[in-house]
Amino acid sequence: MTRVRKFVLRPLAVVFLLALMAASCDQRGPDPTDASIDAAMGPFTVGTVTVPSSAGFGGGTIFYPTGTTGPFAVISVSPGFTETASSLDWGNKLASNGFVTIVINTSNTFENPATRSTEQRQALTYVINQSNTSGTAIAGLVDANRKGVAGHSMGGGATLLSEQADSTIMAGTPWAPWDQGDNFSNITVPTLITACQNDSIAPVNQHASPFYNAIPTSTHKSYISVAGQDHFCANAASGANNEVGRFVVAWFKKFLDGDTRYDPWVCGAKKPSVDSNLNEVRSTCPF
Repeated sequence: MTRVRKFVLRPLAVVFLLALMAASCDQRGPDPTDASIDAAMGPFTVGTVTVPSSAGFGGGTIFYPTGTTGPFAVISVSPGFTETASSLDWGNKLASNGFVTIVINTSNTFENPATRSTEQRQALTYVINQSNTSGTAIAGLVDANRKGVAGHSMGGGATLLSEQADSTIMAGTPWAPWDQGDNFSNITVPTLITACQNDSIAPVNQHASPFYNAIPTSTHKSYISVAGQDHFCANAASGANNEVGRFVVAWFKKFLDGDTRYDPWVCGAKKPSVDSNLNEVRSTCPF
């Protein structure tokens, strides 16, 4: 009788595990290549919705995939000090690769990283609520369980603060992050930091580098530094001859969608390495 039970349970266990793997992996679009990830647009067309400032933060724009079915992960992107949403050329890149993305304006362009973090997370809630409201342009398009954050400068500092404040966020990518006085040693969210080698506004050795070092080694984390560039090296996905966009998209695909097809660009054979575009790379690979 015992042998029969073992024979029955093992196939059931395999089926259960396969079901869990399928549920956690959202593969969309064709198999990725360097060329497809580097392209200005991914495989999907993009729709946009203008968000009014009355939304509770400073408003902004929602970019969402069209020509395919949801639900999709949601990403909230915050600009830096004195910047607006128009300063960041990321909405089309992320949405066309299968993410509902809100690029926000802050209520005050001079606000600090902590306030930007609060508004960044408010924007996530706003997009999720819009998805849950029938008749909106993005009704039913968002998977509320798959949340990501990104941002530039003080918006990058906000991204780190958002990760620390909300461990249900699944991935973050701060770009040339700026922050003062905060300790990021409690971050458990997979984090890809992009630094700019010649950054005079958020000098690498005072901001991006110590922020990366503060994140525990038990957390999946990576660090890339764009060679010879200033504070604005990652304001567009095309930065570092498209390498910034390549690795950001792969990071979100890996940790928001669970799409293992992007593993080579995250921690595999095609992962970031020092080259003519990147002067420094660090990681807690393998993961």
